[in-house]
Amino acid sequence: MDLSGAENQMLIAKSINDSMQKSSWIRKMFEEGARLKAIHGADKVFDFSIGNPNLPPPPKFYEALAAIAADRTPGIHGYMANAGFMETRKAVAARVSKEQKLEVAAENIIMSVGAGGALNAVFRAILDAGDEIVIPKPLFVEYAFYADNHHCSIKPAATADNFDIIIENIEAQFSEKTRAVLINSPNNPTGKVYSEANLKALAELLGRMEAKYGREIYL
Repeated sequence: MDLSGAENQMLIAKSINDSMQKSSWIRKMFEEGARLKAIHGADKVFDFSIGNPNLPPPPKFYEALAAIAADRTPGIHGYMANAGFMETRKAVAARVSKEQKLEVAAENIIMSVGAGGALNAVFRAILDAGDEIVIPKPLFVEYAFYADNHHCSIKPAATADNFDIIIENIEAQFSEKTRAVLINSPNNPTGKVYSEANLKALAELLGRMEAKYGREIYL
């Protein structure tokens, strides 16, 4: 079935059709890279679009994967708890606790399929229709689609020439609709790692904005 043109607009929701028309340029670059590789050879096209690893996993990965696949324990390959296997959550909690120098319990860890799945789950939990998310820009373009999934919108805030967060620009995007500020460090796509001073200033701003608007604002 051909889903292009006017027929496509009748078959699917308008919001989905609009999203397809504005689909990520990152994915379009990835698809163009695959097309060019087929023409010119994979060794002649260098694709920096979606961040696919260009090195294979270490041998231990394959060994562990084979061992898990070969496990015949009854129920081992069935559904798990929604939050993930407890042994996995304990391992992640231990690593995060060591890395962040802050004790995190396994009960507070939820496994997800990638950052996109995790963000959509978080947005589902904290956002009401019409809420806004403030994000420093340049930003990962998919964030706007994630917000739209929950009938919300993003408010981009320009960063400095060295991509530091400009607190005044973040503050200027706040309103009574602001529910969260979304950052990632290292930033995608700039690679910027925010300084401790930058993050402390952001935390102070969030405290002031919560007091001003009388609602919890998540980071």
